[in-house]
Amino acid sequence: MHEDDGGIYSLCRHCGRRIVTWGRHRWTIADGLDMTHLAETVSGRFLTVLDSAGEFVVRRFTVDHLPDEEAIEAFKLELRERYRMDEPGNDLTLLDSADKKAQRPRKPPPMAARAAPGSPRTA
Repeated sequence: MHEDDGGIYSLCRHCGRRIVTWGRHRWTIADGLDMTHLAETVSGRFLTVLDSAGEFVVRRFTVDHLPDEEAIEAFKLELRERYRMDEPGNDLTLLDSADKKAQRPRKPPPMAARAAPGSPRTA
């Protein structure tokens, strides 16, 4: 559902909580403060080192001090090497806030019926 703030809201198929996206490239829990969205709207471009397995931000780097796109690409390569992102088993990924290309989502699995509140969850 589209809202006045430009967000698209839905329900998480895993936990049943409200989720939101701006631009359909990343979904977050809708209730609470989304620091990444706040940073995107009030600051310049930045690169984020993300631990995709642990689902947390390791570090965020601004790129305002770099003169052009070529320098930003070189900095990205430096960060990939520094954090050993191309080594097998490394769960770190590098995100660029300027990369707004929405990846085509895979077809979602069918949504299972949610258990009644207070009933035990099954695996």
